Amino acid sequence: MKRICIYLIYDKQNIVDDYIGYILRELNSCVDCLITVCNMPELICGKDILKEYSDIIFFRENIGFDAGGFKEILCSLVGWNTILRYDELILMNDSLFGPFIPMKDIFLKMEDYSVDFWGLASQGTYKCEESRSFPEYIQSYFMVIRSPMLHSNEFRKYWEELPFYNEFWDVVTQHEEKFTAYFSGLGYSYDVLADIGVNNSEINLANNYSQYAMLSYELIKKRNFPFLKKQQIAYNTLDSQTQENLFQAIQYIDKETEYDIELIWDNIIRTLNMSDLQRSLHFQYIITSEKSRQAERYKKIGEKRIAIVIFAAYIEAVEYIVEYLNKLGHEIKYFISVVSEYDDILSEYQKCGINGIKCLDEAIYNLFELSDYDYVCVLHDTDVTSDIKPSCTGKSYFYCIWENLLKDEEHIGGILEKFEEEGRLGFLAPPQPNFAEFFGDLGYGWEGNYEIVERITNELHLKCPISRDLPPFRVTNDFWIRGSILKQLDKLKKEDYRYTPYLWSYFAQDMGYYSGIAESMDYASMNQVNLSYYLKEIISLVRNGYGEVRDFRGLKEKILSGTLKDFCSKYSRILIYGAGYYAKKYMDMLLNVEACVVSDGQRKTEYFEGLPVMYLSEVKGLDQCGIVVCLNRKNQEQVLPIIRKYGVQTYFCIPE
Repeated sequence: MKRICIYLIYDKQNIVDDYIGYILRELNSCVDCLITVCNMPELICGKDILKEYSDIIFFRENIGFDAGGFKEILCSLVGWNTILRYDELILMNDSLFGPFIPMKDIFLKMEDYSVDFWGLASQGTYKCEESRSFPEYIQSYFMVIRSPMLHSNEFRKYWEELPFYNEFWDVVTQHEEKFTAYFSGLGYSYDVLADIGVNNSEINLANNYSQYAMLSYELIKKRNFPFLKKQQIAYNTLDSQTQENLFQAIQYIDKETEYDIELIWDNIIRTLNMSDLQRSLHFQYIITSEKSRQAERYKKIGEKRIAIVIFAAYIEAVEYIVEYLNKLGHEIKYFISVVSEYDDILSEYQKCGINGIKCLDEAIYNLFELSDYDYVCVLHDTDVTSDIKPSCTGKSYFYCIWENLLKDEEHIGGILEKFEEEGRLGFLAPPQPNFAEFFGDLGYGWEGNYEIVERITNELHLKCPISRDLPPFRVTNDFWIRGSILKQLDKLKKEDYRYTPYLWSYFAQDMGYYSGIAESMDYASMNQVNLSYYLKEIISLVRNGYGEVRDFRGLKEKILSGTLKDFCSKYSRILIYGAGYYAKKYMDMLLNVEACVVSDGQRKTEYFEGLPVMYLSEVKGLDQCGIVVCLNRKNQEQVLPIIRKYGVQTYFCIPE
């Protein structure tokens, strides 16, 4: 049997990682011709991987997404005359890590299935409350088309007539969700490798879901799905479950298969937002205080070069800091940095018996001098007086930092243990304070600094995806860090030192490390109780204001619906900006909508869901209208300046 495979790649940074080389090598064991399609005009790294395993390599613009790439290969770049020389066609994209068993075994197993096309897994028949429904379909990241269907006129016609979609959701709804039903309706049979039926319901179709996104561990271990889907690592809405499956999957792949887990880390640390990784893989470390491990932890401290840097600005905090310093062993070096006007603070430390202190310049840049240390801890003192805020508030802030980063020598040993156990861990911060006025900080993030931080990461060429919607999971200048990461400071302009609280996890990510939160066991116990209290109070307030809520999605919808109504009540005329997926999704929440509007020059239909569609310039009295922007975040950023040019200063942007 002769097989031809089209493998499609897209990477925002124009890089091909080694996990792709692994897959291509596995595919080569099963196919006679391997065509690699790069949905990008060039590669800056990894072209040698493609050359080693590919028979043909194409570069193209990312027009039409995956479906557009497959269409162009089939219909023009290679053409049907060549494709039809083969008995089977494999269509696969780069969204899968694996396989965790030999690819040959997958094809051998599927030879027992007498079907016309097959895939790895399917989405079960689904119907939601909004009446949107679709039949079962094979998920399109991997599909095999066998000879009868491959050589049919229907298959060729399907691809020749398939448009190059401009929106990702159009590819999903108009191609992926319909492909299986269309060819099944023509009499072609299909099946999938994974045993997904056990988690599907025939009674309640609304409960069927995409299992690779929710049950990755179960699918890999028990359900015959020998891949990990990349996109799910950033998919963690908590709408239906907690996140245990993803972490379990990573652990299982590492411990129970022969697959090199570093292939996964190399890619996801480079390509995914660190805030997503920190939450999805719950990089939240509870440092235990087990006495049985005390000797082992002390040994680790003695084996490593450790430096502790304290930036001091409050003389009243000296007595509290001295208590912590007195718990440290002689193996740990510490430095206190004080600006010249605070020389009296150094004298106060010396009175307390803290001698032999080396002073560093106040500038954060001088941490670069400690880059030859294995690990560095950086801390700040705080205002523990009642001059500005109640002293109990300042002291709680102080303890949030110091109890979680420098509790005692055993705690330090536990932190070092985590760094040693997890070779990819580069940066640890204390938890976000969530009491007093710090509670409100949980809702912020960039605080107007996104453009500046984006500019810095671009100037330094850091490999760290950042997003306006995902600020760093922790903005702080108090942390533990691998000393080598401090070398990144040498690239930073002096005027940008003030933005280091936003940059630490990105510095680490650029060097191939992930970041997390460290808590002492005692602090974590208290913090869990506090967070549960806050959550209960918030739910109670929403329930009293907006009605019953049963899950997190419902909570968000209640709040969104209420704020949308408040916004719309201020205007006699309401316009929806956009005429696509998000406009349809949020349309039912809006009352008295006059029309949908799109930017001048964009393609548009005359009507969308019964509403007229107008160009922005066609709307009279635009500054009198309430505009609800129903677009994804990327498109929102593009159109908001256009809206403002027309004099509109108030608008409502829906969450994605």
